[in-house]
Amino acid sequence: MIFPQIEDVSFDDNGERLKVVFPVRRNLPFLTIYSVLLLIWLGVTGWMISLLFGTDISVLSLGFIIVWVIILLIWAYIWFRLGRSIWRWWQYYMAEREVLLIDDETLVVHRPFFFLGATDAYALEHVSPFAYDEKEQVIGFSYGARAGNFATGLPANAARRLATALNRRYFPDAPVEEEEEDEPG
Repeated sequence: MIFPQIEDVSFDDNGERLKVVFPVRRNLPFLTIYSVLLLIWLGVTGWMISLLFGTDISVLSLGFIIVWVIILLIWAYIWFRLGRSIWRWWQYYMAEREVLLIDDETLVVHRPFFFLGATDAYALEHVSPFAYDEKEQVIGFSYGARAGNFATGLPANAARRLATALNRRYFPDAPVEEEEEDEPG
């Protein structure tokens, strides 16, 4: 299948898998919030580790030590999960591009950041046809009861053309939106 020429979007089709790469628009307020949260998380983690190793537990009773260890383990688990979530969203907002990897069974949306990045994978059989969402200015799809989106950095016309091209290949029975002409300029 021949894909349309869309500015800032590159297609790589090797027969088994389609790779689509495009830039994303950084959301600076969220990037700032998650950067601050990550710094706070790291600071509190360091402070708690220093408290943990700086506390003399030899003067405490065995029962209190057991309760103390259980509380610390519960706190560490919750704190780890919170940190992992903050780290994932920070990477998501730091990424400068987005990569779609689509084959006959899977849709992968990846926002690379150095060797890391945020990645979501979806079974293609449960993904609805792609559509441009005017309100959010993204290409969206439904995945069961959950919504997914991508292409936050593309202009509306380019995003509509990309959604139409992807639907023609992966959802040929889906209704086709009318393509608008590019505005000169």
